[in-house]
Amino acid sequence: MREKNRKRVRKILLFISLILLFIGMTAMSFILLHRYAEYGKEASVNMAEPEDEGDGKKRETAPAKTSDKKEKEETTDIFLKKLDPGKTIRVQILGDEYRTEYHETLTVTAKSGIIVSSGKKRQIIPSGEIFHIFHAEKMTDETDENSLEAVCLAADQMVSLETADKEQPLILPELIRGQKNPSYEGKIEVYGTEEGLLVINEVDLETYLQSVVSSEMPSSYPMQALCAQAVCARTYAVNCMNQSEEKKKTADLDDSVSYQVYNNYPGDELSAQAVSMTEGLVMDCSDVYYYSTSCLTKGRTDLAREKNFRKFLDIPPEKGAEYGSPWVRWSVELPKEQILNELRELYGCRWERLSYVKVQERTPEGQVQSLSFSDGEEEIVVNGEYQIRCVLSCARTGIQLMDGSTAENLQLLPSAYFYIRKNEKKLESSGEPQTAASEEEKSGAQTSEDVPDSSDTIFICGGGYGHGVGMSQNGAAAMAREGAGYEEILKYYY
Repeated sequence: MREKNRKRVRKILLFISLILLFIGMTAMSFILLHRYAEYGKEASVNMAEPEDEGDGKKRETAPAKTSDKKEKEETTDIFLKKLDPGKTIRVQILGDEYRTEYHETLTVTAKSGIIVSSGKKRQIIPSGEIFHIFHAEKMTDETDENSLEAVCLAADQMVSLETADKEQPLILPELIRGQKNPSYEGKIEVYGTEEGLLVINEVDLETYLQSVVSSEMPSSYPMQALCAQAVCARTYAVNCMNQSEEKKKTADLDDSVSYQVYNNYPGDELSAQAVSMTEGLVMDCSDVYYYSTSCLTKGRTDLAREKNFRKFLDIPPEKGAEYGSPWVRWSVELPKEQILNELRELYGCRWERLSYVKVQERTPEGQVQSLSFSDGEEEIVVNGEYQIRCVLSCARTGIQLMDGSTAENLQLLPSAYFYIRKNEKKLESSGEPQTAASEEEKSGAQTSEDVPDSSDTIFICGGGYGHGVGMSQNGAAAMAREGAGYEEILKYYY
């Protein structure tokens, strides 16, 4: 019995020993595998590490290059952000030549049928037919408001129009724009108000931008300049959309120079390409502006003094400056009576004569910020570059450009980078003034704008076209011609 028990105990001990041996071998295997794995990692690091160049320094490693690339991408992402696709924008379509906010009537047609919706009512206008929308206050005896092709809107009424074929645009054949028979994709909403018809075009943002780029920048400009314009226009539009959403406005912006010009000329292949190449990209900026031509004062901080600015402006610009734009320098002779009419209309003055015009304040870059007018007894001070350009309107006066050509029908003075002379001084094609400075200017005495002038006109010498804030479009074109990409152009200006 005891012998049996001893055999049983030996068997149990042997079994336990085998189990312990198995556990030990398994543990040892895990340890060896782990050490092998660690050795493999160490070996791959050593294999990737560069050798000494002999001076104790090591070549740049591959991981460092990857890090640099990542850092560059992050920097780009901070400057340019991509929008979610499918955004639409609401654009108010102003009247003929952008002169009025409202329309008395509106005619619409399309190559496909037009779907007209008003509340729960819905009708189809056959393809090629003209559909008329009238304002209730402008109805005539000849207007048949019961016609299928006409509708009359009173205040607080609205109709929506879109084409049956989404590929076809709506055409407004009687609206006066730079292009004949301007057409609009998306849908058009027409609201009746007490003042007239308010017209809104709701359209895909990227489609909208094609007609902005073609209307704001010549298609002959380099593609990278067009791309920079597309990003600027998109950023500006999105900022307007965000502000409109906060204020719950009917439209995000209008189609005139008060915002950015839309569909004065149709989108073309090049503007479409620029929009496509920059699809969805916007700058991380709250204020994005652009203008046509610089006065070439960027970076200057000494032009607030009248004497400095005059001297600067009289120096002929370099050949080809601002992509060869003739607007780099210009001059205009304005009748005093014309200026008086603007002062009467805008500020209600009753002056019979204009004694002198005087610059009160300039920015460090030379832009006029404050301008005073006097009849010899009273004075009116106009502040802000836009208001100053309105008072000095050139609507009925030709502007002489640097290349000898004349520009007509400008509602505003081209820019607020100008000075005023008592004696006439016109520009040759080289940009060099024809007449010498007056003796009083040579001596540094009181300038001609400070003293009463008995002539019937004032003569203005200026440079640049536009408000001078943000990106110069001609400057962007010049940079692109020299090989700059659109991101480089944007970073330079913003």
